[in-house]
Amino acid sequence: MRVKLKGTNQITKRLANGKSVTYYYAWKGGPRLPGKPGDPEFIEAYNKAIGQKAESRSDTIQSLLNRYQDTPKWGGLAERTKKDYCSHIRKIETAFGDFPISALADRRARAAFLEWRDTMATTSRRQVDYVFATFASIHAWAYDRGLTDANPCEKPGKLYRSGRAERI
Repeated sequence: MRVKLKGTNQITKRLANGKSVTYYYAWKGGPRLPGKPGDPEFIEAYNKAIGQKAESRSDTIQSLLNRYQDTPKWGGLAERTKKDYCSHIRKIETAFGDFPISALADRRARAAFLEWRDTMATTSRRQVDYVFATFASIHAWAYDRGLTDANPCEKPGKLYRSGRAERI
């Protein structure tokens, strides 16, 4: 009997020698699973990964990011938009995954988020605006549902301004 494990993701890659290899993950962006579906080590690793995901704290920004990705709003996004948002969310997780939700109402939280945005702006101001807009959208979603007491990313302003006057 074959059972499809919920949420597993598989990626097929072509190696340098021309051979195709399929890698399996517990979920998109999740940990890689050893072996192939159906193997005992595969199922054990899957159960361990899902268990760790369930243990995540509910009082951090990481929990908001996880809940946002389980909403109908997320499901209604185009695949390309989801892919872009996933890369943005990874950046947010790295910087603020363990940031407590209770601290969002403090004015210093907004200062910390804007400082993070400004440090990233040294590479590409346009891309940073897109990442921060994603972060602001998630905060707005959480604020509208009463998951947070404040939205520190509201109306941050843009860093990138296009100068297209010469094209007219």
